[in-house]
Amino acid sequence: MKKSVYLLLIINTLFAKDVLIQNNYIKLSTEESQFIKNTKINVITSNTWAPINMSNDEEKLSGIAVDFWKLIKKRANLNTNTTIARDWNDVLDKIKTKKADITLGTTFDKNKKDYALFSMPYISFPIAFATLFDKRFIPDGSFLEGQKVAVGENYSSYLIMSKNYPNINFVQVKNTHEALKLLSAGEVDAVVDVLPVIAHLISENGYSNLKIAGTSKENIEISFMAREDYPELIQIINRHIALLTPEDKNTIIREWLTVKFDKRYIDKDLLINLIIIAFAIFAFYLYRQRNHAIHKEQLEFLSNTDALTGLKNRRKIDKILNEQKNKKFSIILMDIDHFKSINDDFGHLIGDEILIEIAEILKYNVNANDIIGRWGGEEFLIICRNTSMQEAQKLALRLKELIENKDFKVRKVTASFGISVAKNDLILKDILANADKALYKAKENGRNQVVLSTN
Repeated sequence: MKKSVYLLLIINTLFAKDVLIQNNYIKLSTEESQFIKNTKINVITSNTWAPINMSNDEEKLSGIAVDFWKLIKKRANLNTNTTIARDWNDVLDKIKTKKADITLGTTFDKNKKDYALFSMPYISFPIAFATLFDKRFIPDGSFLEGQKVAVGENYSSYLIMSKNYPNINFVQVKNTHEALKLLSAGEVDAVVDVLPVIAHLISENGYSNLKIAGTSKENIEISFMAREDYPELIQIINRHIALLTPEDKNTIIREWLTVKFDKRYIDKDLLINLIIIAFAIFAFYLYRQRNHAIHKEQLEFLSNTDALTGLKNRRKIDKILNEQKNKKFSIILMDIDHFKSINDDFGHLIGDEILIEIAEILKYNVNANDIIGRWGGEEFLIICRNTSMQEAQKLALRLKELIENKDFKVRKVTASFGISVAKNDLILKDILANADKALYKAKENGRNQVVLSTN
């Protein structure tokens, strides 16, 4: 009797990297606003990576990546036109030659940096291994070494697995559907692709002799990829990805990643495999519970971190300052000189790059006990614990010289510094005010200098 097997795999946002954002309003720069207003985005995507991107019963484009794109496109008010490519290589060619502007479902690849920009990931899934139904469980990719493994040509799964497991004999084919045909016919030993794709194709095509034999430790983080001269588009998309809520992601995931069992026939072999699948789902659940604390820490980190520079944000610095009560410390308040003119002359994108480069200078040149934060705009604050005002002055002078001598490409950049020290008779508000007065004096005296508080 023919075995009819359908796999139930309900995959949730366990593998998604959600970002916590404090508000849902996105303020665009002038360049970004003009880009949205004046640019029609030419989207290109394949329809052969179900359920990431595919054609539905009505021959319309659909899938996980498509639904994420529709959501972001609507919220960002983008004007778009969509073309379905012949295959993935056609997608890459159109992006490379700028005949298309963006594609919807891929993963970061440094080899494409010359002609493409990548958004932050909006969802991620593990790579899965499909085998014939009578094969053993595969705990990781090393168990496939020496075997013939079919994979989509230039697919993300191939790029990752071939790098990590060079001894696998990969057979690159047009897409995963073609790879599963080879596997079902016994012409290859396994197929690799992301978990939802393999689960969907096995179910939809009724491959009763195939199963998912395991998943890898490697995850595929799915992003948008745009042509390299459209940084404004990637910036806009990244902001909207950051604002996606768990509810947004769950709504899309639940719609696509449910596959049903056919219970008309169950024999011993089938029962064993169902137990394996159930065990895998249970393992995912345990993994999620075990990593709950880690995810909580990650969210806490994101809520305390400045998104542009990676430094501590004003909220976190305020908290740390309040914890320094009755302790010895000095404060360095730094402001980039004439920063408004940098934005006016060269644009906010260049201004952001300079902020990032200065943040890097601060991070790698302060002392081990020092804490750095972005105080606001072009201002940075350094808390120098167990440090006298004179010691803080030496640090500020070193930072001033590093910034002054740094080649920022567009023009020379300098910074001014104000320093104050904590004293027993001063409250935190006074210590900050003293540093601010010293900074003001540094600017009043001609900028690019370090001034100590006299109070």
